[in-house]
Amino acid sequence: MSLTLILFDIDGTLLDTSGAGRRSFGLALEQAFGWGEDARSLTFAGATDLDLLERIAQRHGRTLGPAEVNDFFARLPDTLRTALATEPPHVYPGVRALLETLSSRPGVCLGLVTGNIESCAWVKLEACGLHGHFSLGAYGHEHADRRLIARLARQRAEQALEAGQTFRASFLMGDTPSDVAAALAIGATAIAVATGGFEEARLREAGAHHVLATLQDTAGLLALLGLDPG
Repeated sequence: MSLTLILFDIDGTLLDTSGAGRRSFGLALEQAFGWGEDARSLTFAGATDLDLLERIAQRHGRTLGPAEVNDFFARLPDTLRTALATEPPHVYPGVRALLETLSSRPGVCLGLVTGNIESCAWVKLEACGLHGHFSLGAYGHEHADRRLIARLARQRAEQALEAGQTFRASFLMGDTPSDVAAALAIGATAIAVATGGFEEARLREAGAHHVLATLQDTAGLLALLGLDPG
């Protein structure tokens, strides 16, 4: 049986937390190291939590040990829940319909490739009811480089295949040039959406195979994915 693997980024692609991610990261930095102000100058789009933490530590002349990294990441889910308490994530137009349609299709495997650590990825998805659509993923505490995160997600998807199953095609949807690079690194079709901070022209320059303004056209996306719109 041939399956279709579709991997999704979260922030800027599926939803917008209106700065809650930055606020929670800064609060955790302050709690763990007293570096909360550093979060204000970070560029989160396309980044990974591990990369962000390592860059901040370098600013302070530090190389963090595993215990310090784990302590910081252990604080993030609670600070994120606090930041989201007053306003849940905003789900972009078309996302719910698309995920519901894809989840209902036999032969479709949905996964995550995100710069969030795993616990924070699920906090965001659960806060807006999108968590039930994904069966696997790779996350921002596992590698600093998003391309390596994508490779890990692909490996996990392949390991989950049953005897006789193969992936006829694989896709990665994201909103940044880093997502496009991740797709290309694993031989996936890169579908970029301009709902995050990057314009369509920039995403095309990054090498995206397809660039969309939004994910609202479910039928059009099914055609791009090679799936029967019916």
